[in-house]
Amino acid sequence: MGRSRGKSAGSWAQPERLRVALAGLVGALLLHPAMASATGSVYVSYAADGVPSYASQRLDPSYRLLIRGENPPQDRGTVSRKFARVDQAAGKLQLTPLIDHYARLHQVAPELVAAVVGVESGYNARAVSPKGALGAMQLMPATAARYGVTDAGDVAQNIDAGVRHLKDLLNAHQGNVALALAAYNAGQGAVARHRGRIPPYPETMLYVPAVLAAAARGNRP
Repeated sequence: MGRSRGKSAGSWAQPERLRVALAGLVGALLLHPAMASATGSVYVSYAADGVPSYASQRLDPSYRLLIRGENPPQDRGTVSRKFARVDQAAGKLQLTPLIDHYARLHQVAPELVAAVVGVESGYNARAVSPKGALGAMQLMPATAARYGVTDAGDVAQNIDAGVRHLKDLLNAHQGNVALALAAYNAGQGAVARHRGRIPPYPETMLYVPAVLAAAARGNRP
């Protein structure tokens, strides 16, 4: 991914700029999409520049249903969810110092990095996706190699490279957090092919609001 030209490396990645951008992008959506089934539907409307706005109801004809809410039975999966929460809490305790360190080192908002880690891997430093993405920030092998990672399973290298990649995407998209996240998930080529808009892939259209929502609430559970 090429770096943007004519701007300082951190000009679009300053934490304060990202906090403002996150607040504007998330709007009414303050819940992780994974929780939408218990809290109601989520609607999305895209501006001309591809920036999404989210709401819990259709505010005007441009809004369309993104996530359909429902009320799942409360007696299914209780034990597994409990253990998943415990595992994630342990992972978060382990990874948070590294997230904070590399986020501040590379001038990216720590809450955005933490949200990416939470959605990408659930704070599992040993996570491996079916497509071969590795570690806490789910680096693809080509991305890891681009940032000089010698061991993608090494949590420090993984987070360092993931933060640098995220920063480069923010720079490439002039601080547009939603597009940077879409590129992180679907690839910069996919965003370019869709003329600078969020690609209409189901996974990406769920991923972007999930990360934005987690970042907006400080990645609290």
